[in-house]
Amino acid sequence: MASWILFLLLGLGSGAVYGILALGLVLKHRSAGVVDFGHGAVAMFIAYVYLGLREDGSLQFPWVIIPHSLSLGSPLAEGPAIVVSLVYAAILGAIMYWLIYRPLRNATALTRVCASVGTMLALQAIAVLNYGTTAKSTPTILPSSPIQLAGITVPSDRLWFAAIVIALAALLSVVYKRTRFGLATRASAENERGAALVGLSANRIGAGNWVIATVLAGIAGILIAPVSTVDPTSYTLFIVPALGVALVARFSSFAVAAAAGLALGMLQSEITKLLSVWDWLPQQGLPEALPFLLIVIAMTVFSRGVGARGTVGELKNPSLGRPSRPYTTTAICFAAGLLVLLVLHGSLLAAFMASLVSICLSLSLVVLTGYVGQVSLAQMSFAGLSGFELSHLAGGAGIPFPWSLILASLVAVPLGLLIGLPALRLRGVNLAVVTLAAAFALDALLFNSESFTGGLRGSDIPSPALFGLDIGIAKGDAYPRVIFGVFLLVVVCLVGLLVARLRNAPAGRMFIAVRSNERAAAAVGINVARTKLLAFGLSAFIAGLGGCLFAYQQQTISPPSFAVFTSLSLLAVTYVAGVGRIAGAVVAGVMLSGTGLLVTALDKAFNIGKYQLVVAGVLLTLTAIKQPDGIAASPPPPLVKLGAWLSARLSWQPKKKPNASPRPAVRA
Repeated sequence: MASWILFLLLGLGSGAVYGILALGLVLKHRSAGVVDFGHGAVAMFIAYVYLGLREDGSLQFPWVIIPHSLSLGSPLAEGPAIVVSLVYAAILGAIMYWLIYRPLRNATALTRVCASVGTMLALQAIAVLNYGTTAKSTPTILPSSPIQLAGITVPSDRLWFAAIVIALAALLSVVYKRTRFGLATRASAENERGAALVGLSANRIGAGNWVIATVLAGIAGILIAPVSTVDPTSYTLFIVPALGVALVARFSSFAVAAAAGLALGMLQSEITKLLSVWDWLPQQGLPEALPFLLIVIAMTVFSRGVGARGTVGELKNPSLGRPSRPYTTTAICFAAGLLVLLVLHGSLLAAFMASLVSICLSLSLVVLTGYVGQVSLAQMSFAGLSGFELSHLAGGAGIPFPWSLILASLVAVPLGLLIGLPALRLRGVNLAVVTLAAAFALDALLFNSESFTGGLRGSDIPSPALFGLDIGIAKGDAYPRVIFGVFLLVVVCLVGLLVARLRNAPAGRMFIAVRSNERAAAAVGINVARTKLLAFGLSAFIAGLGGCLFAYQQQTISPPSFAVFTSLSLLAVTYVAGVGRIAGAVVAGVMLSGTGLLVTALDKAFNIGKYQLVVAGVLLTLTAIKQPDGIAASPPPPLVKLGAWLSARLSWQPKKKPNASPRPAVRA
């Protein structure tokens, strides 16, 4: 029994971090209506600021290429380093609010989600470039001497963690219930227009709360650094359990957020103990998957708990394209792609093939996010499931091509329907939270399973063969082979044609009706639940197909290719390009994908490929603020003029015969 209690108490450390991060999430949502997916990345960056001050007295800045640190002379002591880091966090929070989130005050939930995901990607990529991926640690901050509790020896810092989060929750509860600032925040959150009428500035209130929330993120980042070490990935993904905790608190109660955070950390620690007792439990990833279960339960019980704030202005979804001649356009795209395959060679040819795979993956988001307005952060999880299943079907079971490709793609459909079930009661940012947690759980449970993925070695994919003809990407010394590019081009063109036909079909019109107004769609007889599930199933199939194409292209696939951040970067490039248009998927694959044609060419010429994720994150945030419709929705003026000129020259109209004499007017 003593060991069970010990593990419970040891979980107070991580639980306190979840609780403090959740307090910041509650603040941001109450004041600005934003569920900030980049909150964990901010905590990570403030932790690196603290590390720099403690190690060599350098002050770190969130950018790359140009000098990103300023020497203060000598390393700072613990107290001054904490104070400087938290002041830095306050300034960073104010800047982020005024530059990013204030312009999005009246934006749609999808736009806000994409902006915060862009911030997360940018900060995480900057940390990787500037500080590397090696985990770092600092000397202990809180007292850690062991103490005796009922015969159990416990590090005292765990109790300090719990005391700090409880004290912060109590302080925030008093401030936001008893002070003028707290009451003004509540009034602005309930009705922004009404608060403005009595002289309350929503912008100043939002900025103040954002500063406080960012300081809380900094406190969490600094306190956990000596316990768990600092690295760009794990710190950033602290947002997943913190979101689960905030959802349990319904983004409103500080006390519940603190209690739920501590409970989650203790439960995760207890599961670690259970793994050594019960051998039948999955030995990897179970504690990390627990937040997904918590989020699903919270969403089921409190599905209407995260309500819309009283906002000013009209909300506008990204615009949709309307293919007018899909068959002609598909034929032209196929011919253009074939020409590119014949002209390019070497690494650029391989990059164009990678672009085709990325186009297929982006088309899955066009269907789900563009047409139906459902935010999914788990598309690469669908792709990974089908990719690894392809290795089992084609390699292990010996099922020939193309049946192995079709079956492996279909395997993703049940998973898509399962993740789509919460969409029957949820929408917008709530659904984004569920899909992010699902991707996190699949990454921890499924993709870490060596029996399914092959572990670090990965899984080999047999080359596809059609009628005895090897159409794989490599054969002998020939790599990459044009015939494989033709195979990719055919599949991607067919998927693009399917999505184009869907846009104008009755199912597509139902998708768009649900996207615009679910209640109105139900009122005219549309089955909203069936429509959403259809969209999730079709999107999962297309993503699974893209995962299989990726597997054929790579020949050997491993779990890191389908990690959580790959789904986030896919959303980033697709949204920037134009998530409501097929042309946006093409732009995303060719111009913005990290392994695509344009980025590869620029990397060869200027060695800038390592900055692709930073650029994608920044562009995602800027696109959400300035041009939610994406690049494809606003072609450059020269292209517009060229298109108009060609249309005028190529259009044909029958000449009218001149009349010999004007017809006399008929008078009544």
